[in-house]
Amino acid sequence: MTKKAWYIGCSENDVANRVILIGDPGRVPRLSQYLDDVVMLPVSRGLATATGTCQGVPITLAAFGMGAPIASIVLHELSELGCGIFLRIGTTMCLPPITTGDFVIAESALRREGTSYAYAPKEFAATADEELVTALERAAATSGNAYHVGQFASYDGFYRDMFALDDSTAKRVRTNFDDLSTQGVIAVDMETSALLTVGKVLGCKVGSFCVTSVNALTQQKLPSEKFMKRERQLVSTALSALCSLPDPE
Repeated sequence: MTKKAWYIGCSENDVANRVILIGDPGRVPRLSQYLDDVVMLPVSRGLATATGTCQGVPITLAAFGMGAPIASIVLHELSELGCGIFLRIGTTMCLPPITTGDFVIAESALRREGTSYAYAPKEFAATADEELVTALERAAATSGNAYHVGQFASYDGFYRDMFALDDSTAKRVRTNFDDLSTQGVIAVDMETSALLTVGKVLGCKVGSFCVTSVNALTQQKLPSEKFMKRERQLVSTALSALCSLPDPE
């Protein structure tokens, strides 16, 4: 009997072993232009999925929306369908000395979200797959864009822990970022630590590769025109890295 995912709706015959995880569902049709022989799968619960090929290598694009809980659901369901390599691409906040527009590759991540604790105890290290990190470094080195490899941190409460909308929250957010800076964190998002943990527990290869779109301290945002250019570089670099990996045994 063919396996079918509960939430994303697709079956094991619809997806590839290599998966690019994307936050915004609107990016799936846009990024699918980088693939050949694309099949757009039915959208389920707002979760868009597509499968195509790049250099003859099957690749699935899968959107998860926003936040660690749903991102982990999408990864877990795809893992159950037989997918084994996952790369989250998207945007992060950055901490000095990283500047907006730079690429960041997660080597590990601080688990400041709650989802990963359903899968592993507190002492479990959220680390990226070394082979995938190496492939990303190789590809990023030829992209012509500045890139950094290091530690991420992921939170659930965007407007409480990452981005202050008022003075009452500003002190809390600044305290978080000061703490992260002392620990050498280069990027902050909502999903990476959960994805690295969940994937590792499920026996998958998982990485996170992003463009820094917001300065965490000043809230300065990368201009949209520059972001679109970086997104094109990001996806082409991600595909190059994924296609360079050996086929699963």
